[in-house]
Amino acid sequence: MQPETLVEHIKFDHGYTSKSPAIVNLLEIMTEFTPEQQHAFCQFVTGAPRLPPGGLSALNPKLTIVRKHSSTAANTSNAAGATETADDDLPSVMTCANYLKLPPYSTKEVMHKKLLYAINEGQGSFDLS
Repeated sequence: MQPETLVEHIKFDHGYTSKSPAIVNLLEIMTEFTPEQQHAFCQFVTGAPRLPPGGLSALNPKLTIVRKHSSTAANTSNAAGATETADDDLPSVMTCANYLKLPPYSTKEVMHKKLLYAINEGQGSFDLS
């Protein structure tokens, strides 16, 4: 699926739009995932091993991606400090609502690394975020 197609089936909220740099990076990463990584991403975000019949467009509630604010108290007021703090955080999800909380990572590479870590290491864990 191409990023333009994905955008039609995803809701962006709380600081993100379809044009936000973090969202553009995420959509590119999602299209670059291997089939195994796509499956793991689906499991991570929805809690289900597969999308419903009809795919992403049939997901209810709709996949929602929001900006995750830093969990560290060491936020600084300058933009560089905020990005450094975001790069330290992992994405988190609320699977019952198909809700992805995504930090505004400094680069696509950092986002890719953090997503794969959260997807692969976060399975079966329960944390409050």
